[in-house]
Amino acid sequence: MNKWQKITLIILISILIVFIIKKLLPDEKINLIKDIKRLKEAVESEDERMVFNYLDTDYLDQHNLDFEGLKSKIAEFFNVADSINIMISGLKVWIDSLTTNNYVYAHCSLGIRVIARYENERVLVFGGVIQPATVKGYFRKQKNYYKIYWAEY
Repeated sequence: MNKWQKITLIILISILIVFIIKKLLPDEKINLIKDIKRLKEAVESEDERMVFNYLDTDYLDQHNLDFEGLKSKIAEFFNVADSINIMISGLKVWIDSLTTNNYVYAHCSLGIRVIARYENERVLVFGGVIQPATVKGYFRKQKNYYKIYWAEY
């Protein structure tokens, strides 16, 4: 192979890689957004099993709340709330990396406001009255779901 053929081959391979990445990453962003919306719907319908599908067993947050602690808080919240409504705004998604063991790592930032009804009284559970609270979530795709493994709120 001469010098120009090698350069042409490298350019073609580079174009192919860029094309594959541009096709793959938007699909993964869409998948993560769908999973975030499904998680929101699962919380609103108080479906514990579905909520836990989206939580990694290695979950930890900046307040040192781990998976078992979060699971307990969610169960307690579902027991006392008559209804839950979550508002999401400003959702931004980034795909961070694709690993050799087929994990996809991603993160998102969004604003969240959670309102629940307790004994016919509407209560702001999370987020501000004027603005939603800023949340940053880190996800790892495992099997069919993006599971949250770290959160900042």
